[in-house]
Amino acid sequence: MLGSLKPRPATAPQQADEAVGRLRRPQLIGRSLDGAAPDGVFMMTLDLDESVAQAMETDVRLLPLLPELLTDLWELGPSAEQVVAALESVGVEPDSTVLDLACGKGAVAVALAEQLGVRVEGIDAFQPFLQAARALATERGVSHRCRFEQGDIRNLLGQEEQYDVALLLSVGPVLGDYEQTIAGLRRLVRAGGYIVIEDGFLADGVAHLPLAEEYAGHSETLRRLTACGDVVAQEVICPTEQARSVNQRNTDLIRQRASLVRASHPAFEQLIDEYVARQERETQILGTDVLCAIWVLRRA
Repeated sequence: MLGSLKPRPATAPQQADEAVGRLRRPQLIGRSLDGAAPDGVFMMTLDLDESVAQAMETDVRLLPLLPELLTDLWELGPSAEQVVAALESVGVEPDSTVLDLACGKGAVAVALAEQLGVRVEGIDAFQPFLQAARALATERGVSHRCRFEQGDIRNLLGQEEQYDVALLLSVGPVLGDYEQTIAGLRRLVRAGGYIVIEDGFLADGVAHLPLAEEYAGHSETLRRLTACGDVVAQEVICPTEQARSVNQRNTDLIRQRASLVRASHPAFEQLIDEYVARQERETQILGTDVLCAIWVLRRA
């Protein structure tokens, strides 16, 4: 199954940090199962709750508080600069059409529009992230090249489209396993276009991890990615030391914010503590036992 990256600090758009972090994030909207949410938080719709909780690796009851927990983080996935460089290296041209699935706060979409002159359509079901994405596009002067819409990305896979590029970064197994995910994305991209996937693979010498049972070694991961006949046109593996540094920094930010959220929502103290503990456990293996990578596949 696909993994996802830990969010990057809120100041990341002004920093050319080449490291990558990892954390699952909310890309779909749902509602808490008891029908109520703490004051001042966003509600979720019932039919998507379980999918979001699975992608976030958290308890469904904590979903309404996640925007607050992630306040201090901006890039909810890989470095925007790394994605820009990868697509530039394969020759993506100005005015190419790009579909950014689960676009988050728009850091990658805006960077692509700004630096490569492409036209980006970002889809995300989490309204607070879309608001941030639109604001960023306006701030950077590329709102005419970026459109951000609310939607369930799972509903797009049955459609036939002709985008030049489709991005699926830091999402988790919302679209299924590798075979299901790639097969669905291929229907959205023209022949000769590009599918960009961010995920992880097991480091050499690591055969199995309890927290990362879905991951495989590098060669097996490449086999799964290319099972539909596509070609890996570019591969970017995050340097391990930088990944560990960013992961630790982001976990520290989450831990600090969690202290404030816990104080304002004491009834959620146990769920918040469990969430933070999981991020700390994942930080210990990412960049060490699991390596993060961006793959650009040329669609056959």
